[in-house]
Amino acid sequence: MDDLRIEPSPGSRDGIRVLKLIGPFTLKHVFEFRTAVRKDAARLTIIDLTASAVHGLGGPGLDPGLLFKVAGVDGVLVPCSPLRKPKASWPAALQRSR
Repeated sequence: MDDLRIEPSPGSRDGIRVLKLIGPFTLKHVFEFRTAVRKDAARLTIIDLTASAVHGLGGPGLDPGLLFKVAGVDGVLVPCSPLRKPKASWPAALQRSR
């Protein structure tokens, strides 16, 4: 399996969406990924990499941040660990209380 599937789904609240990447995320998928990120005007887009391996020209183990930079979306992404709540690192416009 060398194709990436990008599955969009609604988030837990209005204005949030999730893009789940399934399969290898490689340099050949950068433009498809960029289009998917920019397609929707959601206030917050969560990129779920739990079902994706990130690969570069040198094989597995590439930092996904590099592919985000190549895609031109690194300036709008806030990286976070799935084990911590990143709300404090969100842009001020997104830090509304529930």
